[in-house]
Amino acid sequence: MITEYNVFVPSIMGSGSSLRTGLEVKKLGCRKALVVFDKGLKNVGISDKIVENLENAGIQTVSFDGVLPDPPDTVVEEAAQMAKSEEIDCIVAIGGGSSMDTAKGINVLMNNTPPIMKYFGVQKNLNPGVPLVFIPTTSGTGSEVTNMCVISCESLGKKDSVISDVCVGTLAILDPELTLGLPPKLTAATGVDALSHAVESITGGHSNPLSDALARDAIRTIAKWLPIAYKDGSNIEARENLLYASMFAGMAFTNALVHVGHAIGHTLGAKFHIPHGTAVAISLPEVIEYAAKTEHVKVKMICEALGAQVPIDATPEEIGKIGKMALRKLIKSVDIPNLKDLGISLEEAMGTAPMASQDAGLALAPYRITGGKIADIIKSAYDA
Repeated sequence: MITEYNVFVPSIMGSGSSLRTGLEVKKLGCRKALVVFDKGLKNVGISDKIVENLENAGIQTVSFDGVLPDPPDTVVEEAAQMAKSEEIDCIVAIGGGSSMDTAKGINVLMNNTPPIMKYFGVQKNLNPGVPLVFIPTTSGTGSEVTNMCVISCESLGKKDSVISDVCVGTLAILDPELTLGLPPKLTAATGVDALSHAVESITGGHSNPLSDALARDAIRTIAKWLPIAYKDGSNIEARENLLYASMFAGMAFTNALVHVGHAIGHTLGAKFHIPHGTAVAISLPEVIEYAAKTEHVKVKMICEALGAQVPIDATPEEIGKIGKMALRKLIKSVDIPNLKDLGISLEEAMGTAPMASQDAGLALAPYRITGGKIADIIKSAYDA
C-alpha cells in the first residue's frame, strides 16, 4: 500500500507555555499581530494576558473579539477586511475551534479575494497568508494541527471546509492552565469531539499506520481522563492529558479524515444549532456498529483502547455491538444529551438524513451507506 503522511505543526507544550507567546511571535519576525478570540475569553481575562505578553515583547496588537460559534462566513470576511486594513503580519488565535477556524479563514482571505465560499474544498494554489499561532483553550477540535477550517455559509445554510496549506499553523502553544476554567458541559462536548475524530479516523477510507497509532493513544487517554476532568475541572493532570489527546486526534484525522459521524453531526449542527462536539458524538456509537461490518479489526482496536473486552471468537456483528456499548457508556458518563433530550422530534431528526447523505465526508465511509441507513442510525441514536 502506498500512503503519505502530513508534516505536523511545531508545538510547545506544558503548563505556563503561553507565557512564551510574545517571544515566539517575535522569533517569527512579526511586528503586528491580529489577536483573534471571543468575548468570553476576554471576560475571564485570558485574552488580555496574551495581548499583554505580546506587547511586552514589542509586538503591536490589534484585537478581534467577534468570534462566534460555527464561524459565519460574514464574520470571517469582516475580520479579514480589518486585518488587511491594519496591515498585520501575524495572526494569533486564542480559544477553541471557532477561534482557530476564524483565524484560518482570515488567513485564506489575506491574499485571496473574498468571498470565502469560493475556496470551499481542497485548494492547492491559494496565495499564502501570514504566520499563524494557535493557543487552544479547549481540548476537542485539534484544529491547531489540522489543515482545514470549517465555516458556516449563511447564504447556503450549511457548513463547509477550506482545506489548504494556508490553514496550517506556524506554531501551536498548548498550555493546560488555560483550560482549567472550562465548565463541565464544555469539557464534555469538546472531549467527545476529539473522541469522534480519533474513532472515525481509524475506521475511514484513508486510515494508515500513523493515524491509527495516534488515534488509539487519543482514545485511551480520553477514556481515562475525560470523566475525571468532567468531575474535577481543576485537575491539571487530566487537563494536560486531554489537551495532548485532542492534538493527537487532530493529527490522526488530518491524515485519515472523518466520515459518517461527522456527516451526520454537520447536518444536525447546521439544522438544529447543536454544539459541534455534541452533534458528532450523538450517533458515534451507531456509526461504529455500522463500520464493524467491514472494519471489525479496527473496531476491535477501538474496543481495546476503551478498555472493553472482546472475545477472541467474536463475530464482526458482535464486535460492533461491544464497540457501540463501550462508546455509549463513555459518552453518557459525561452527560452528553441525545436528540430527544435536546427537544428535537424523531421525525425532524430523521428528516436530516437526505442532507447528511450528500456530505462530502461520506466518500471515506468504510463502505457505501444510503440515506435510509443514515436515517436508521439517527433513529437508533435518538433516545439512546
